[in-house]
Amino acid sequence: MIGKKKESNDLTEIKSILAEGLKIEGNVCAEGKIRIDGEIIGDIKGNYVILGETAKVKGNILAESIIIMGNVEGNINSHEVEIKVYGRVKGDINTQKLSIEPGASINGAVKSGSFYEKSELNSSTEITE
Repeated sequence: MIGKKKESNDLTEIKSILAEGLKIEGNVCAEGKIRIDGEIIGDIKGNYVILGETAKVKGNILAESIIIMGNVEGNINSHEVEIKVYGRVKGDINTQKLSIEPGASINGAVKSGSFYEKSELNSSTEITE
């Protein structure tokens, strides 16, 4: 329609992309959906985090939803975690909903479903800005 502004959908629109070949040393805090294909040495805090197949994270992740196709060395606190076939997590996972595809790798303790401890989001693993 003419003159009608298209509304953006925060659940589908990726607001930030950290491309393959980009390396960040330090914490990352993002609103909305972020896709990471590069390397981060530091903690990540965001609403919706997507780690592509080339992503490498050495740090904790705190987010509402996370899709992991790359490598994570650190603890994860999230309402929803989805680990795809090539995803690798070396650290503890605390989540309400957990989905793991065959071929994914996890080395750490997992708390999910009724064992999910929401209060941990406010504990020492919280990422400071």
